[in-house]
Amino acid sequence: MSDLLVERSDGLVTVTFNRPAKKNAINASMWNALDGVLTEVMYDPADRALILTGSGGHFSAGADLGGSPSGTGLTGRPTQAIVHEMRAAGEIVHRLQRLPKPTVAAVDGVAIGVALGLALACDLIVCSDRARFAEVFVKRGLALDGGTSWTLPRQIGLRRAKQLAFFGDFLDAQQAEQWGLVNDVVPADDLAKAAQEWGRRLATGPTTALSLIKRLLDAEGSFEQALEDEARAQHIAYTTEDMKEGIQAFLERRDPNFTGA
Repeated sequence: MSDLLVERSDGLVTVTFNRPAKKNAINASMWNALDGVLTEVMYDPADRALILTGSGGHFSAGADLGGSPSGTGLTGRPTQAIVHEMRAAGEIVHRLQRLPKPTVAAVDGVAIGVALGLALACDLIVCSDRARFAEVFVKRGLALDGGTSWTLPRQIGLRRAKQLAFFGDFLDAQQAEQWGLVNDVVPADDLAKAAQEWGRRLATGPTTALSLIKRLLDAEGSFEQALEDEARAQHIAYTTEDMKEGIQAFLERRDPNFTGA
């Protein structure tokens, strides 16, 4: 069975890390498979939202540092300087963060190191009440990766980001919710259902408008620039069939039936 499972249903793509015996530690084949599925989702109009999760009670224990064949690096290609290895993995995380379709991380068990970076690169995070998060790098004598030097301070504030990064301690689900690291905490048995509910709502939403909203909220810039970007985004949204359907549904007092067009 594949180390990365991909399921599609009515516009929702569910991607599952599938090495439960290794707590879903990410090896070379998983990096390459994730890279491939992100390309598919980006370019296929039938793919309208994505869930990233893990099997066997864990999201992922991070990079499998011993999981590549001899003579190859993290992503299975010929070994090269670490800076280039990290850039290759970082590009995949960046592509997830910049995916022009909404994403949900469903986190059970541990999300450690670069796996935490992948979760934080998603737009929304729902986790189980037994989830735990850690920036473990400092305990290995390493710096940060997975984009967490950017995502953590923006999502939980600089001082709390430094606390996680300096000590490498685990953050439990309840504290993660209090700090704003995750959107919602649910019982472990309800995690898949909760993630699917959010994913399906996103997959049946106005895909182009959601993409524009995502870009607006992720942007860095001044208030003046935000107003200009909003004007341009609204202009684009006005050209979509989903906008016409949204207005018509409002006038007819019914729920809209968005198609992503």
